[in-house]
Amino acid sequence: MELEGATVSIDAIGCNDTVINAILAQDADYIVGLKRNQPSLYQAVLNYASEKGNKINTLVSDSFDDGHGRCIRRRYFTFALPDSICAKGPAKLKTCVAVESIVSQQHSPKVNANWRYYITDHDASHPGLPGYVRKHWEIESYHWLLDVHLNDDNDKKYEENSAENFARMRRFLLNLVNSKPQKGKKESVRTRLKRISWDREALVELLFG
Repeated sequence: MELEGATVSIDAIGCNDTVINAILAQDADYIVGLKRNQPSLYQAVLNYASEKGNKINTLVSDSFDDGHGRCIRRRYFTFALPDSICAKGPAKLKTCVAVESIVSQQHSPKVNANWRYYITDHDASHPGLPGYVRKHWEIESYHWLLDVHLNDDNDKKYEENSAENFARMRRFLLNLVNSKPQKGKKESVRTRLKRISWDREALVELLFG
């Protein structure tokens, strides 16, 4: 892949020297999830975030997402990490992005909060950090839909053209279903896919408008 000038986001599985050095070798930047698969670094970042990082002066984004019977408040904190912590992590590590998600469900008195942590070689003042995290999860959600509704992960075609063609068709179908404006009560992706498999007129309308 040609990555020069890009910022690559990866789950915690990518938090290792092999992956990050490959990104840096192409003059790209990284933002990767940090979890307990890197126990020493994770604990050091967690302690620093609790003591000095997650403060009102490091809050860079505070937003609400209301839909599907729940409300999510997302708060993004970005702060520089001290050299002692950066030395435990991958090359060029500079900054931590801490994300607090506060979730309330409709018809439930419970409010749940959880934290996620990301590390990056960008400066803490970089304006794109919250967007990189949010867009990463949009991609994760997209792949989840492909797997759950269109069985993408279990498709084991090995012939190159066949694998690519079927992958493109699945993505074309999912994009088409998601882009079609809905009338009346909103339907889930699963319901919309079922409806076009049962109703030929609905399929024709989806394809040709």
